[in-house]
Amino acid sequence: MNGLGQRTLSLVIALPVIIVADLVSPWALLVVILGFYVMGAREIHALVRGLDARPQWLISILGGAFLLIGVLGGVNAFLPMTMVLLLVAAALIMVTGETVGASLGFFLTLWLAWPLGLVLALRLDSVAVSLGTFALIWSGDIVAYLVGSAFGRRRMVPRVSPAKTWEGSVAGLMASIAVGALVAPWFAISTIAGLALGLVTGVLAQMGDLFESSLKRRANLKDSGTFLPGHGGMLDRIDSLLFGVVAVFYFLQLHIQSRIPGH
Repeated sequence: MNGLGQRTLSLVIALPVIIVADLVSPWALLVVILGFYVMGAREIHALVRGLDARPQWLISILGGAFLLIGVLGGVNAFLPMTMVLLLVAAALIMVTGETVGASLGFFLTLWLAWPLGLVLALRLDSVAVSLGTFALIWSGDIVAYLVGSAFGRRRMVPRVSPAKTWEGSVAGLMASIAVGALVAPWFAISTIAGLALGLVTGVLAQMGDLFESSLKRRANLKDSGTFLPGHGGMLDRIDSLLFGVVAVFYFLQLHIQSRIPGH
């Protein structure tokens, strides 16, 4: 099977799982998200080992608790849970002397758990909001890949991600902006706000992709894992989501506050 066929198979396998779970209930989505977290945490350990450090399982386990408490306790619980993770990382550094491993574990676990918690927080708001978020992020991801594969000539950042092109990046960003306008009613925002949301989310989603690619290059890994054929591991599949969902969540928060008298 060629690269495009393998990539398409990966998308066919991955996307329906999270979308069907989203439609069924928040708790079905929680099960899927926890599965994503477990697989992602294992891949983070591979990244940490690739950077010549020792993975810290305790931090990853607490990261799962961080995700659950953040969802069940509301997003206000994320800050105290971040402090708990930071204190545990500091204690591990003092006890084991594994400064790099504990620091990387803290940072990368937070990078994975916090956005996945926000996915669930958006679903608890409404199914339309969470589906709109997936549409915003993955439409840009898919279009960027397809256009880049077919027409890409100018490499974007060859040292970080040799396959990514400016043609694909621009096409993906335009797709996110267009989808932002289309799904604006799902977020209860104006079309203009939807265009802005698509722009911000599209940029952040692509940054998330490049960030994960840079981690793999530093760790000398081609893929973060082997879960999905033709598209590496779980982190390779959700890297754009991890940055993009943060953009959606806080854009909507700021939009809501701007409509409250006195703000």
